[in-house]
Amino acid sequence: ELTVPALSVEEVWNFRYANPSWTSEVKKVSSEAKTRLTGPWTEVCDSFVGVVVQPEARADTPKGCSITKELRCSEVEYITALSNTEEDMDKLSFVFAFDQRGETKLEAGLSMLQTVFICFCVGLGAMSFSKDANELLLHPIERMIEKMETIKDNPLEAMRLGDLEYRREEVEQARFKEKLNQMSRPWQVYYKYRQKKVKEPMETVMLEKTIIKLGGLLALGFGEAGAEIIGQNMKGGATAGINAMVPGSRVEAIIGFCNIRNFGEATEVLKEKVMLFVNQVGEIVHGCVDDCHGAPNKNIGEAFLLVWRLSGKTQEKQTKLADMALMSYIKIIAEINKSKTLAVYRNHPGLLQRLPKFRVEMGFGLHCGWAIEGAIGSEFKIDASYLSPNVNVAARLEAATSQFKVWVLISHFMLNMCSQQVALNCRLIDHVTVKGSRLPVRLYTIDLDCEKIEVEYRKVPMVIRNRFKIRQLRELRKAEKWQEDFRVWEYLNTNVDIQLMRKRYSEEFFQRFAMAYRNYEAGEWMAARDMFFTCHYQPRSDVGRSLIRSEADWPVDGPTVTLLKFMAQTNFLPPPDWPGHRVLTDK
Repeated sequence: ELTVPALSVEEVWNFRYANPSWTSEVKKVSSEAKTRLTGPWTEVCDSFVGVVVQPEARADTPKGCSITKELRCSEVEYITALSNTEEDMDKLSFVFAFDQRGETKLEAGLSMLQTVFICFCVGLGAMSFSKDANELLLHPIERMIEKMETIKDNPLEAMRLGDLEYRREEVEQARFKEKLNQMSRPWQVYYKYRQKKVKEPMETVMLEKTIIKLGGLLALGFGEAGAEIIGQNMKGGATAGINAMVPGSRVEAIIGFCNIRNFGEATEVLKEKVMLFVNQVGEIVHGCVDDCHGAPNKNIGEAFLLVWRLSGKTQEKQTKLADMALMSYIKIIAEINKSKTLAVYRNHPGLLQRLPKFRVEMGFGLHCGWAIEGAIGSEFKIDASYLSPNVNVAARLEAATSQFKVWVLISHFMLNMCSQQVALNCRLIDHVTVKGSRLPVRLYTIDLDCEKIEVEYRKVPMVIRNRFKIRQLRELRKAEKWQEDFRVWEYLNTNVDIQLMRKRYSEEFFQRFAMAYRNYEAGEWMAARDMFFTCHYQPRSDVGRSLIRSEADWPVDGPTVTLLKFMAQTNFLPPPDWPGHRVLTDK
């Protein structure tokens, strides 16, 4: 059993109040407070009568209750005596009202600080949330809308958007490397390790890049001719339907058509690698045409349709575009023969077995006129291209290059658009009627000896792998060619490759051919025959008529041989109604 010792009242008092840690010092009542307590109590608060004993309160408080007049409810604390007996409570009750304004002010200050702190935390959280929302959601959506507007206004700009996005990624990577170089070795290892971790991109980033890729693919697939189709369908934002069958528009343009020769044999020999072969040639063709402000339009197996739009341009700019169209053909011919990639096919056993002395050759036709630009096809498949008899004329001129054994055939309509200095480099070789043209067409060519061009096997000193830099350099070259101080004829007369290809042809050869052709067109075929027999590339002493006994003794010039064969069909006697031109039988 637990026994508790009995304690007297005095022992309990000493135990409870004599312990210093349980008691606090009580200050003496001031004399002023004593005076107020012993004086009259003039304040009346409810049913109580009282007096203010606070030293800092004024003594002459008017009648009434200073508690209700000067203090708020939260600024006063009431305390009653609990040690009184019930008998004492019935006779007299004491209530002490303490002024708590000091504590209230402290609590108010702390509450204000708490409110400021909460506002600061809420604001900081809102800013952090807003920053994340802007970076991860709002800004990407704004960029996507901006890109969509750009593609809607000019679909061809989609290619540039892809390059700009690639450039932005390159800049971020460069900044990261620069920041990394400023760190110590352990931090470099740490950040490199973090960078190697593959992270899934955000959905907004994936959407943004997908829009850029889709826009680039649309621009790449439809080209310049399909820009109107893309633009009109993008502007119809109220519906998700696609209307690809938009009406075509008439445009004035320079139309080029080129074809890879001996493509059937190449296909049989190369088989599945023929796609690589065509793309290698197409890269050169498209690159040179784009460099001269043209637009590759259609790839038809081994053939390419090329367009230089003239609509909306001044006469001066149209002349410059005509000059650059011809310059692009010359550059293509030079690059094809210089390419070490295409030179590999010259030693291909299968090709050499079928085509001895094989080398990549192409035919080029160049014409100008109107064409209808638009979508061709149905709701299942469309192609953005050009329809016009002038397109057919360009194709027939290209096909006739094999008959004349030349690289390029140019119509006189096209040559009339060129500057006089550029036109002087071309040779008139025939006057024919072509299906698709109501008027007879005079055919011109530019003489090029491609066997003089050597393959470039030397190593390129610097290979640029940055797509953005490549496009920048290409755009810079295009801008330079569009400047007024760039003259195509000066380029033709100073370019090393072009001068090397034209070195074989003497001035005497051109004069003899021009004289022979004038006799041919005038109907003096016997005189033309005798003069054609003398049309050798370099001057020769043995050019007499008596030495010509068979076709083997004829000059090697393709147009000369073609006209001699045509005149030989009637024993070099023109028809009685000879109009000065003939029908181009082989297209």
